[in-house]
Amino acid sequence: MADYNFELVKQYQKALNIMFHCGPDLKNAIAVPFVFILATTGFAQAPRPPTPAPSPTSTLLLTVTDENGVIVPYAQVYLQPAPNAAPLRSETDFAGHCEFRNLAPGLWQLRVEKPGFYIIPGETVPVGQISTLDLTLFHLQEIKDVVNVVESPPAIDPQQVASAEQLTGLDVLNIPYPSSHDYRNVLNYIPGVVQDPNGQPHIAGAETYQTLTLLDGFNVTQPANGLLLLRVSTDAIRLIKAEDSRISAEYGKASGGVLSIITGIGDDHFHFAATNFLPSLQFTKGVDVDSLVPRVTFSGPLRKGKVWFFEALDAEYNKNILLELPDGADTDHFWRVGNLAKLQANLSPENILTATYLFNHQRDLHYGMSVFTPPASTPSNTETGDFATIKEQISFPGGELLEYGFNFDQYGSDLVPAGTSPYVVTSQAVQGNYYLTSHTIARRWQALADISFAPQQWHGRHELKAGIDLDRLAYNPILRRAPISYGPSPCGLSPNGVPIVPSPCSRYSQFLPGPHIETHNAELSGYIQDRWSPTDHLLIESGLRYDWDEIIRDSLLSPRLAGTYILDTEANTKLSAGIGLFYDQTNLAVVSHPFEGQRFDYFFGNNGDLTAGPIPMTFSVDQRALRAPRFVNWSLALEHKLPLATYLKVEFLRRHGTRGLVYNRPVSASPLNGNYILENTREDHYDAFQVSAHKVFLQNYLVTASYTRSKARSNQVLDFNLDNPLYSSQLLGPYPWDAPNRFLSSGIFPIIKQFDLAYSAEARTGFPFYVVNKQQQLAEPPGLHRFPTYYSLNLFLEKRFHLFGKYWALRGGFNNITGRKNPTYVNNDIDSPGFLSFGGFTHRAFTTRIRLLSRK
Repeated sequence: MADYNFELVKQYQKALNIMFHCGPDLKNAIAVPFVFILATTGFAQAPRPPTPAPSPTSTLLLTVTDENGVIVPYAQVYLQPAPNAAPLRSETDFAGHCEFRNLAPGLWQLRVEKPGFYIIPGETVPVGQISTLDLTLFHLQEIKDVVNVVESPPAIDPQQVASAEQLTGLDVLNIPYPSSHDYRNVLNYIPGVVQDPNGQPHIAGAETYQTLTLLDGFNVTQPANGLLLLRVSTDAIRLIKAEDSRISAEYGKASGGVLSIITGIGDDHFHFAATNFLPSLQFTKGVDVDSLVPRVTFSGPLRKGKVWFFEALDAEYNKNILLELPDGADTDHFWRVGNLAKLQANLSPENILTATYLFNHQRDLHYGMSVFTPPASTPSNTETGDFATIKEQISFPGGELLEYGFNFDQYGSDLVPAGTSPYVVTSQAVQGNYYLTSHTIARRWQALADISFAPQQWHGRHELKAGIDLDRLAYNPILRRAPISYGPSPCGLSPNGVPIVPSPCSRYSQFLPGPHIETHNAELSGYIQDRWSPTDHLLIESGLRYDWDEIIRDSLLSPRLAGTYILDTEANTKLSAGIGLFYDQTNLAVVSHPFEGQRFDYFFGNNGDLTAGPIPMTFSVDQRALRAPRFVNWSLALEHKLPLATYLKVEFLRRHGTRGLVYNRPVSASPLNGNYILENTREDHYDAFQVSAHKVFLQNYLVTASYTRSKARSNQVLDFNLDNPLYSSQLLGPYPWDAPNRFLSSGIFPIIKQFDLAYSAEARTGFPFYVVNKQQQLAEPPGLHRFPTYYSLNLFLEKRFHLFGKYWALRGGFNNITGRKNPTYVNNDIDSPGFLSFGGFTHRAFTTRIRLLSRK
């Protein structure tokens, strides 16, 4: 019988006691699965009797932290005995430790690097005189000439198993893109991430709610529908990382991938930055204010070396004037304010506490205004968001690292029509006042914990990590809908409920409210994973994840397996492969459709006579019959360093889903049957082949380019709800964000002293759209029509200079400099004289940005 290390198991249970003040039954229920896994897999076996320790002069133990004392995992460490000798290479573990053994005494040259940090270059280490060394990596800062070091290049990372792309905080600031005050817009320039017309990101062809989006380690998506709504100042972002395959067992409830957003914190210097504190002008109809999007960040020490703060305040005012609309009915006003406040306290070198609070409030006076929807027909939209977290990190003497934290977030939304005039949808535009009044609240309570164990040697090096995640979600919608008329003018019912005959419209819809019920869900997750390095060239990451929720009540096990292999000693060529089983979180907004009420539709012929109706549209859910949507993701990748510091990556990804939740009706139902049942009948398919390259030059400048050939399709692509007028059986087709061919590129070049040229470009296949008739029914299968090919080139010139004792950065240039008319709207009514007429074109736009930077 194996000699198990029960002391390690007791330490894990003790960590659970610290994390949760709960009864022994719940603690045992959480701990027992992990204890069993630890025991049966052999990872909890007691270590073999220690071999005699090597001489202190031949071993060097390094610990790498950042400027705030936070550990830096997976930093690349190179140790070189002589200038022309081949360096020894290693990397820091979960706890920031790295050890070199059997070193000859003498002076060695040390180099440490990690993307997003400055390099520690060529530090001399007297091996034989010291056995331990603490190192500090500094995060990238915008004021480059304050810190006399160079950035770590985005080279091939032997320890990176997941297929990942990332943007540093400087990339977020340097890449030019429209509405650069909204970080969601820069996500579009990450290969594998597509932004839809509503500004929502889609990773690996998945819906937004199928992506796990984390802000400083906590889920930040709207708890009910999974949309990415909360905003944070772009000046506060330190790193954005997107993973679409070979994802570790640590991340679950997301078949599309993981999007991580890391924000900054203060250090022992005071930093101040102000951006766009002057308004911009527009010349759409004369000279007028266009926007004002000021951002201010302030950070520094409350107690040097111990406590730091960070404040990031951003505001926004936009005056949107549409040239196609008549004067006096052509303007939308939007304003927003947000603030991120953070505090980090190093209670001791081994104990770090971090607290975060993010606040959002915004109001759009004419939400959804377009050339087809004038201001009077739009609602006002008021949205609020609160996001509060607290996290503690504890390092143990044996090399273990414990992190645990709590989060509460709440989202509110209010849609209010401008009046009570009948809402009419014509073949050319919308008339009257908006039909929907809504007040919704969504909340999430989250508790999570992770423990990383010290590396163990058994047929190579093992790094073991385990964790749990507990979530409680609530969704409370209050909805009221007025009738909708489809035709040239309003129609309706007589006082006794009989349709008006002859009717002036082709269709009339009225609604009955549903019961006011708050929907809840509870989620329990846990995982265990091992990073095994049998040799210096091979890394295998295996893991097992457990998920359960209160609605579907399936116990779900998700095995994951991935690995990398380095083909040469210089780590210039890397092969990666992986496969994993994934499940999605249950979408509360979809499950709650039955509580939103009913719709009754009346259809009229060309002569105004009633041809069908009333036809009820209802939704029903049998939770006992539901299964969790299931996906299998696998991928292969090759990375290679080319001459002239150019890095090439070629990758294939396949994502196949079954048992997707979708509303459908019986196969034998009539064309106008509106009784929809939530079923597990959707199958999603996403295939992508991607080629990307990036080149680093002059140490701090980067140019990237990528091409992706992909398809995102489903056997049942339609999403039915009370606000979707379609009656149809489910149909095969592409998702609305499907872009089969897509090219991206961005970069920044030095031109002359203190002048840089920055650009970004995107070219892709146009998105598909549905074609309907005058009664808003599908007139052809999905995917037969698309928007025109999209192309945009953004080009900017920036000068950095020193004035009045401050650092300044002045940028000016053009979004869509070629003037390409990319439409955002289309008349998709096949019975309309204006069928396939496009509108909402993008134009060439000159914009400026000014930044004031200060450091003490």
